[in-house]
Amino acid sequence: MTVVSLDQLVTADAARVGVKAANLGELKAAGVPVPDGFVILGDPGEDLEQALVKLGEGPVAVRSSAVAEDLAEASFAGQYETFLNVCGTDKVRQAIRLCRKSASSTRVRIYRAQRAQGSGEEIAVLVQRMVDADTSGVAFTANPLTGDREEVTISAVRGLGERLVSGQVFYSRLGTRPHLG
Repeated sequence: MTVVSLDQLVTADAARVGVKAANLGELKAAGVPVPDGFVILGDPGEDLEQALVKLGEGPVAVRSSAVAEDLAEASFAGQYETFLNVCGTDKVRQAIRLCRKSASSTRVRIYRAQRAQGSGEEIAVLVQRMVDADTSGVAFTANPLTGDREEVTISAVRGLGERLVSGQVFYSRLGTRPHLG
């Protein structure tokens, strides 16, 4: 099967669909409001059209869920291409192709050589329904600069997170992790 619904994924699927997609599937199963979506493995062919029909009309986000994207020693965040507000089967197919192609880009190859030697270029592509976001953010369970796991960093922006992850806008709050006795 080349198209797998987020409803079918759990964290144990990470080696096949990437950590991002597997975690979203797990969150969805736990009742967290995760936008509907699916993961593309290999060449989707007609499966893509059927999956988009099932997802319903409206724009989608097309983004990476690489097997080696979120490693303990390296995060490929921002390395792969992401496409937002994509409409129509042909445009989604093109975005999938470009997302996959970004896995072999020069910047990804350099990053992989410097930070994640031995990780492969395997990439699954995540397609999710776009949401009209009031606020978007990223939370790090360790200080990304020092690695201190006693500190949590949260960065957020109004609207879509694209401005945050691209570095156009930055707001961050650093706090100490509460100790639970």
